[in-house]
Amino acid sequence: MKIQRMKTNRIANPLGFDLKTPHVSWTVTDTEAKKQLWARVEVSKTENFADVIFDTGACKTASSLGVPVEIALEPRTRYFWRVTVMGDNGELVTSDTAWFETAKLDEPFTAQRISPCLAPDTAPYMRRAFEIIGEVLSARAYFTGLGIYELYLNGEKANDEYLAPGCTAYDSWIQYQTYDVTDLIHTGENVIGAILGNGWAKGRFGFDGVVGDYETNFPGKPCNMYTEEYLLFGELHVTTTQGETVIVTDESWQCAPNPLTFGNIYDGERYDANLEIENWCAPSCTYANWQPVKRNTTTNLGAISARLSLPVKAKHIITPKQITTPKNELVFDLGQNITGWFTFMADLPAGVELRVQTGELLQDDCFYRDNLRTALSEYRYISTGKKAFIRPIATFYGFRYIKFSGVADLTGITDIQAWAMYSDLEQTGEITTANEKVNRLYLNSVWSQRDNFLDVPTDCPQRDERMGWTGDAQAFCPTANYNMDCGAFYTKYIRDLLEEQKRLDGKVPDVAPLLISRKPGEANPMLANGGGHCGWADAAAIVPWETYIATGDISVLENGFESMKLWADWIYRYDEAHGATRLWPGIEFHFADWLALDGPESGFNPESVLGGTDITFLCSAYYYKSTMCVANAARALGKTTEYDVYKKRADEILDAIRREFYTAGGRCAAATQTGNAISLSFGLAPEFAREKITETLRGLLAMNKGKLKTGFLGTPVLCRALSDNGANAEAYTLLLNEENPGWLYEVNMGATTIWERWNSVNPDGKISGIGMNSMNHYAYGAVFEWVYKNVCGLNPVPDVPGYKKAVIRPQPDVRLGAAKAKVNTAAGYYETGWQYEDNGEVTYTVVIPFDAEAEVYLPKKDGTTEEMTLTAGTYTFTL
Repeated sequence: MKIQRMKTNRIANPLGFDLKTPHVSWTVTDTEAKKQLWARVEVSKTENFADVIFDTGACKTASSLGVPVEIALEPRTRYFWRVTVMGDNGELVTSDTAWFETAKLDEPFTAQRISPCLAPDTAPYMRRAFEIIGEVLSARAYFTGLGIYELYLNGEKANDEYLAPGCTAYDSWIQYQTYDVTDLIHTGENVIGAILGNGWAKGRFGFDGVVGDYETNFPGKPCNMYTEEYLLFGELHVTTTQGETVIVTDESWQCAPNPLTFGNIYDGERYDANLEIENWCAPSCTYANWQPVKRNTTTNLGAISARLSLPVKAKHIITPKQITTPKNELVFDLGQNITGWFTFMADLPAGVELRVQTGELLQDDCFYRDNLRTALSEYRYISTGKKAFIRPIATFYGFRYIKFSGVADLTGITDIQAWAMYSDLEQTGEITTANEKVNRLYLNSVWSQRDNFLDVPTDCPQRDERMGWTGDAQAFCPTANYNMDCGAFYTKYIRDLLEEQKRLDGKVPDVAPLLISRKPGEANPMLANGGGHCGWADAAAIVPWETYIATGDISVLENGFESMKLWADWIYRYDEAHGATRLWPGIEFHFADWLALDGPESGFNPESVLGGTDITFLCSAYYYKSTMCVANAARALGKTTEYDVYKKRADEILDAIRREFYTAGGRCAAATQTGNAISLSFGLAPEFAREKITETLRGLLAMNKGKLKTGFLGTPVLCRALSDNGANAEAYTLLLNEENPGWLYEVNMGATTIWERWNSVNPDGKISGIGMNSMNHYAYGAVFEWVYKNVCGLNPVPDVPGYKKAVIRPQPDVRLGAAKAKVNTAAGYYETGWQYEDNGEVTYTVVIPFDAEAEVYLPKKDGTTEEMTLTAGTYTFTL
């Protein structure tokens, strides 16, 4: 018996996170035991547990999904914890030691917010020298900076994360990061410093703004400008044998221009190596022209609080290959579309300005970037003649191809690599089938999740957008929770949603954080009129609920319930103000079934965006779904009064939908593929009508030669609606279709991520349009919720969340041959799979983790179903 995956609030050994009440969790492997008889969680301030301050004892109700550690947390304190588990076969094991460490909690900062005394838009180095007496025992840095900052100590980067402090609504809250810098500080003279550049908070980012210009050094018109000055804030606490030394940001710091002379998230960065200061963050620095800093008291910024964001890290390193183009360009191909940046060694003559551009695809076998719209997406490096390691600092790129120019050839440019960067998430799921194209499609969906989970769940990573669009987030959330442990990631996003709702009376904007100008006295129509769109804003209710089902972590609902309620109440008030019909009238603009192929311009305009499904139907369907999410969350939280209120409201909405949109004969008035699929998937159709609606959906598909017409709202539920209602063959036909529109069409066209549009690239290899055409949007990758749940059969049970109980109901199809899902759930490792044998029988494999059970339904060759309840173990059946 082994205890593994020990986490606190879904994070392994979290340092300086905003934990509120810590919930510790674990999984058990390598045991013949079936069930847990009891578990004991112990917490101590000492690693040898000499002084246990929290002890559940041998607790029969302690769940591996999360035991709350209900103690009064102290600031800047590391707590060690371990768990002992007794199995029902007598095995007893105690885990290794894990820990969580608090940030400053309510302890006030003595630091000041400081800014450089430099010309506007001059990115700074900032530093301070200090002396340490005695042997260093421990050191922690509690820091933040705007736009983007990197912290250094004695010439070394303080951590292995990038793009801090992350993307938030900075006028509401700013995260500070906690770094263990014990190994970087020594007795005697030391220097702490930071390099800052533009980023989400400063520079061009968001809905408005004017593109910059590398040649004229015009920085562009900023869109957000939460702060017109660079800012640094933090404290360094060093404990030695002589006591504690605290170094704070104040007017004793110094500054100087750093080499980042141009840049922002969209346009990239220029690095002028001539502005480098040798040993700028080391005691040996001899630079004599350091300038003072000033206390910043004027910025329109919110409270500084401990982090929720997982660190953004370089998760994969790819060595690209040079390719030959008809234009003889210096182009490299990664073989994979990623988010992140490139690195290389440069040994170039002094004064050379190297230009590096990025793109997602080739056109006519040549480098191409026009679908990035106004995003310049470049990197410029001005050489001093010395050999140097090159990497960006305060930007990121979405790309597969890299083009070098400004040099005749690649002489002096070596060791080119690409770093795929995203939030530090554990991948938990894996799909494999007997069809290599489906396997590539699955990999594409995972890569799109990686590429768009950079601190916020973005829509795309490459063009002048890269924002936390709510519609994409809610559509993909169930799939995302299979692929990765997203509990902590979504907890931060839930906070982003809530901060926006607080200022919008509960309404949810289309993106969160909503990075637009919100300076006092400046009106912005996006703030006043944007948001509140069905299927987008509903992320506030759907994301917390789906994440709770996946993780079983009640703190997800505790943190998300306010946001969920605010949104459901906003729709209710809108309904009340427009007739109190218990429908959500679609009388204003909604994205609705975005990019569906059945809209008014479909077939005429290759860049059409609007679908054809009735807006009031879609609005009302999500009105019902969000309200039910709130009711279910209230029940899970033991809030019986709220449950009664929202359940009654949901029943009224459902009744109104059925009276408005379903005929006595059982037809749905929203007579599209999406309308019928949502009817079935959301439980809207009356029971007597489900068979007819299924037949109608079959007919709509048949009329379209077995192909889909659905968009952002219909696609995630289409295959599930079919398989759940007796049309499993039609669902497989959709998956396996290799023509446009279809998932495998993208694979055949060489896609390595999920496209934004079904027709992003035409069969001749030409891009279909550049107005809104990303090669890296994960929304349509939501089909893999169906693959996990229906094809492979692994379903969570909402009333027993976190996969302590599962329903395993695979629905095989001989055309696929075999399929298997491996998912390391919060409860442990599940495996569900099947394979067709030569005689037509199917061999099923099922693995259920310790202390879990599953209701299993296996189709037999004769058309009947084998039903059983299984506990932990590995099983094989041939039927």
